Amino acid sequence: MKNFIVKIYLIITFIIVLLFTINFIIFCSYYLMKNEKNNILRDLNVVETLNSNGTENNISVFKQFDLNLNILEKDNDKIKNYLGNVKIKKNSENLYEDFFYKNGKLFYIKEYDKNIILIYKDFNIIKLLIEYIFIFILTLFLISFIIYIFFKKYLHKNIVLPLQEVSKEIPKLRNKTGRVNFKHYKFEEINDICKEVINIENSLDDIGYMLKVERNKIDYILDNMTEGFVLFDKNKNVFAINKMAKKILNYDKNHLGENILYYTQNIKLLENIDKVLYTNQKNIFDIKTEDNKTYSIHISKIQKAVFEKNNGGIIMLMIDVTAERESEKLKQEFFSNVSHELKTPITSIQGYAELLYNDFATSKEQEKEFLKIIQKESSNITNLINNILTISKLENKEVEINKCDINIKTIVDEIINSTKPMCIEQNINIINKCEDITMLADYKKIHQLFNNLIVNAIKYNKNNGYVEINCFEDEKNINIIIKDSGIGIPLVDRNRIFERFYRVEKGRSKALGGTGLGLSIVKHIIKYYNGKIKVKSTEGFGSEFIIKIPIVK
Repeated sequence: MKNFIVKIYLIITFIIVLLFTINFIIFCSYYLMKNEKNNILRDLNVVETLNSNGTENNISVFKQFDLNLNILEKDNDKIKNYLGNVKIKKNSENLYEDFFYKNGKLFYIKEYDKNIILIYKDFNIIKLLIEYIFIFILTLFLISFIIYIFFKKYLHKNIVLPLQEVSKEIPKLRNKTGRVNFKHYKFEEINDICKEVINIENSLDDIGYMLKVERNKIDYILDNMTEGFVLFDKNKNVFAINKMAKKILNYDKNHLGENILYYTQNIKLLENIDKVLYTNQKNIFDIKTEDNKTYSIHISKIQKAVFEKNNGGIIMLMIDVTAERESEKLKQEFFSNVSHELKTPITSIQGYAELLYNDFATSKEQEKEFLKIIQKESSNITNLINNILTISKLENKEVEINKCDINIKTIVDEIINSTKPMCIEQNINIINKCEDITMLADYKKIHQLFNNLIVNAIKYNKNNGYVEINCFEDEKNINIIIKDSGIGIPLVDRNRIFERFYRVEKGRSKALGGTGLGLSIVKHIIKYYNGKIKVKSTEGFGSEFIIKIPIVK
C-alpha cells in the first residue's frame, strides 16, 4: 500500500510539474516578449531625447543601445525581404507600426511620411526559455522532493503505521491468542476499521460460544446414548466417537483423527466397514464382545454433500441387543422345552388310549390302571400349561391380584399338612419356625411361593432328612428362610435354577413329576413384590433359600 501511494504521488507530481511547466512557458514567453518590446520602445525614446541630430548620428547612438536601425523608402524591395509573410498592424494614424519576431531577432517597424524606420535587436527567446524552464523545473522538483519527504513521514506515521498495527492484531481473531487491542488514531476511517474488527471479534465470540454450546449439546447427547456412535471419513479416520462406542470397542484413549484400526481389530467389523465403503450399501450384522454381550452394528455411508465437502464418510451405530438375542434364545428354548414336556405325557396318553380302544386291557383292574395313568398325565399337562400361563402373566404384570391380610404361619401349616404323605414316604422331618406374621398380599401367589419351595425341599431331600422353615420380620422386610438337608445344587447349576424348564437332575425331576417351572414361578412372584432371593448350597449337603420381601404398610 505504501509503495502504491508513493507511485500515485509521483505520477500526480509529474503531471502537476508538466502542467506548471507548460503554463510557465506560455507565461514566460509572453512576459519576455512584452518586456523586450518595452525595452526597445524605452531605448528608442532615450535615443531620440539625447540626440536630435540627423539620422546618421542616430544610427551611431542606436548601436550604443544594442539596437540596429534601417531607414527604408516606401515600396522598397528590402521591406518585403524583411517582412516576408508577416502581417503588420497599423496605428491610429493609419500608418504601419508594430513588432514582429523573426530569425532570432525582434523587429520594430514604424512608418513615416516619406520612409519607414526598422529597428531590430538580437533576441533568442528559446534560449532564454530553456534557461528559465530548467531553473523552474529544478525548483519544482526540489519543492516536490521536500514535500515528498514530509508527506512520506506523515503517511507512515498516520496511515501506514496504524494499518500495520491493525494488521498485527487481526491474526488474534484466527489464532485465538488474545483480545484485539487498538489505539485511537488520527484518521476516523482507520478508527472505523478498528471498531469493525472489534465488532467482528465480538460476533466471532458469540458464534464461538453458540458453536461451543451446540457442540456440548451434541457431546452430551452422544455420551449419554445407550448406543455406540462412531463417525469417520472415507479413509476410515475417526472424527467422532462417544463413550459407549469406546466401551464396546474396549478403547480408553481420547485420540481423534486416528484410523479405525487404532480402535479395534475385530475382523468382522473391519470387513463390513470396507464393504460399506466400497459398495455404498447399508450393512447390519451382530458382533459379540469379550464381556459376552451382543451388539447389532448398523453401518451406512453418509452423502457427499453432508460430510467433509465432497468426500463423504461413514456412520456406525452399535446397539446392545444382548437382551433381545437372549430373549430370542429363551423363546426358542421355551418352545423346544414345552414341546418336549408335552410330548412325553401326550405320547403316554395316546398310547394308553389306543390300548383301551383296541381292548388290550386284560382285566377291569388293568383298565382302571390305564385310565389312572391317562388322568395323571392329563393332570401333568394341565399343571404345565397353568404354570406357563402364571409365569407369562407375572412377566407381563397381567396377573389378577386380590390383596388381603394373610397369615404366613397359617399358609405354611396348610402346606405341611398337604405334603405329609411325601414326608412319611421319605421320613422327612419338617420344622416350622415361622412367627405369627400378617402380610398384605395375594393368598394364592404366596401359597404357591411356599408350596413350590417346600415341595422342592422335600422332593430333592435325602431319606431321614429335614426341612426347616423360618419366617420373621425386621424393620423393613419379611424374611423367609427355607433350609433342607437334601442333595444340594452344583455350583455350575446354581445361576440357572430359576430359568424356565431348567432341572438340576433331569431324570430325578421327571420321575418326581417336576416341570422345571417351580423355581421360575417363585422368582417371578418375589420380583412382583419387589423382593429378593438368594441361594446358598453345598453339593451333597443341602440348600438354603433366603427371601426378603419389603413390608407394605
